[in-house]
Amino acid sequence: MIKDEIHGTIEFSDLEEKIIDSKLFQRLRRIKQMSVTNLVYPGANHTRFEHSIGTAHLSSLIAKRLDFDEEEIRKIKLYGLLHDIGHTPFSHEGEHVLSKYVGDHEKLGEKKILSGEIADILSENYDPKEILKIGKTPKGNIIESDIGSDRMDYLERDAQNTGVAYGIIDMDRIIHTLIMDDGKLCIDKGGLGAAEYLLVARFMMFSTVYLHKTVRIATAMLYEAIEGAIEDGVSPEKLADMDDELAMHAIRETKGSGHVYGLENRLLYKEVCALQINEMEKAKDIEEEFPEAIVDYPGSFFKPVDFMVKTDNGLVPITKMSKLVQSLKKAEEERMQILILAKESDVKKIKSKLGQ
Repeated sequence: MIKDEIHGTIEFSDLEEKIIDSKLFQRLRRIKQMSVTNLVYPGANHTRFEHSIGTAHLSSLIAKRLDFDEEEIRKIKLYGLLHDIGHTPFSHEGEHVLSKYVGDHEKLGEKKILSGEIADILSENYDPKEILKIGKTPKGNIIESDIGSDRMDYLERDAQNTGVAYGIIDMDRIIHTLIMDDGKLCIDKGGLGAAEYLLVARFMMFSTVYLHKTVRIATAMLYEAIEGAIEDGVSPEKLADMDDELAMHAIRETKGSGHVYGLENRLLYKEVCALQINEMEKAKDIEEEFPEAIVDYPGSFFKPVDFMVKTDNGLVPITKMSKLVQSLKKAEEERMQILILAKESDVKKIKSKLGQ
């Protein structure tokens, strides 16, 4: 039994306990869920370990609600437990750089499930391929959907640990209005409001927490540090298997060391100026003219929402049911900015050359 800060007491089987106690799974204790966000929100020190525990729990609750048999529930829970086993150090922020060398965390996770320690434990009861293939079937939506266990857990957990109110969602209502219709995970019309609130919560967490200006600055410095280490000969494959602390130590010995020093001592770059998304050419010119600056381009955080709502007239996409959801994409575009960043000592000089 594990006492979780979000879900209370969670019970695990003997097989699940062996996976949790494995070296690969324990490594997740040393990978922060929100990477360098704790430089802005000091409480954001929770890890991929807690999130994986919570995702497994929610996955089993949803599977029970959908009336899967006990054997399928166990498999779905295992898939939820292992969904982040392939994460690189610094979570998605580390993956942003490392994925072009070693693949994304899903690809790395597949390798760890199919061979080695995790595969040996799973093989006591299952063929590891049997667990992995859940992600390729409609049952995988229980974890990976816009209203799935992964998203519900990280929104609630991240909100609690950062101290903001944006990510609080009605998980109970969502779970009790989920249905499987023609192999698709859908929500009954009675859960529409809770589903809308989840999507709004995700939007607010991205726009105010995950992409907070200072978080973006720290993240941009982390990208530079990792790239500097790789340019200096550190193997991306070895980096990908490290935890946060080991990776920081490895980078500290390379040309990424300056950025590591800045991150560890919170000596962060400052904003020179912010440009609108339609000023891309100007940003590229600045990047070329001032190699000492970092130009941080925003990524899109509004993913296409494709789950369906069960109505009296059949299944209807939530994007057609909800004007609120339709408005989120437009709201994102209005908030996206390109940040021009530099060391504090260089800000005045660059501003002057830019005529500011």
